Amino acid sequence: MKKPYLAAVLLTAAVLALAGNSFAQTFICSNNPDYFTKRCTIHPNAITKVVNGMIEKGHLVGCQFKSWSCLKQQDGRYQCRDNYGTAVVPFDFPMTDLNRFCNLLCTAPPCSGTWQ
Repeated sequence: MKKPYLAAVLLTAAVLALAGNSFAQTFICSNNPDYFTKRCTIHPNAITKVVNGMIEKGHLVGCQFKSWSCLKQQDGRYQCRDNYGTAVVPFDFPMTDLNRFCNLLCTAPPCSGTWQ
């Protein structure tokens, strides 16, 4: 009886420890008064893709009623794809620079201030 309980506790601890940066982060455009178009929400490492046996992690980005999947492609380039359309936006900055995803994708209307 104690072994299943211990296994459950250890599994829960491992999941919580590994989930460190998988929490969503919401950025707000400093000069846009409209509640819906001033938000940019990023779910870091929310996407997992296996390419040639290698695991690639990507971000899910939501802004201005759009949703994007951003990750490394098979050819080594990085790009974001519109989840409900055909738009493809390439990028060449680090996956850790979350603010730049907001600048790149949340452009209707553009944020002339800063994403905070």
